[in-house]
Amino acid sequence: MPKRPGLPLAESIRFGWRTVRDNALFLVGTIVVAILVPSLIDWGSDVALDEGWPQFALGLIELGVSATLSLGLAKIYLRFRDGERPVFENLFDGIAHFHKYLGASIIVFFAVMMGLVLLVVPGIVFLIRLWFLGFVIVDTKVGPLEAIQQSWDVSRGHTRDLFFLFFILVGVNLLGLICLGVGVLISLPVSGLALAHIYRILRPRDDTPAA
Repeated sequence: MPKRPGLPLAESIRFGWRTVRDNALFLVGTIVVAILVPSLIDWGSDVALDEGWPQFALGLIELGVSATLSLGLAKIYLRFRDGERPVFENLFDGIAHFHKYLGASIIVFFAVMMGLVLLVVPGIVFLIRLWFLGFVIVDTKVGPLEAIQQSWDVSRGHTRDLFFLFFILVGVNLLGLICLGVGVLISLPVSGLALAHIYRILRPRDDTPAA
């Protein structure tokens, strides 16, 4: 079997940086909304509601909102990668599929935790092989289990490169935190766009089912 070519990690970071540089106001605005809205819901729950079922119910709403906005960001990054011009309303396009992403994320969370408890490395492998859940769901509209399977499939044979990318992006976002914390408003979209770039290389657009 011929050896698969390596992933263009540096190219993906450059793509993310160029896209953020050229669309800074739009991308920073979307990441601010994606961070701020769930944080406000969480703050309101702590301040205004008693402990128990009211806080639990609002916590579920917060999870749903976070999942919706995460899918919205994935769609925006993927549209940039596909040469399209996303709009702010795309941030809320995930509302019809947030339950799929939430369900898949819960499964992945437990898989990663089990891997970390066992030997650490398997947990990281699970994490990076299932990195593309959001992109798969907005790209194909499949359910949670199928999204997990497809993310696992598209990343097959590229674990080492994705492992390197994981640590590169961790470093990028740590630099963002060092810059008084506000640097993450740049580093997070750079990271998301880099992942979208890699996803589309692993799964070309013509290879995806129509929505």
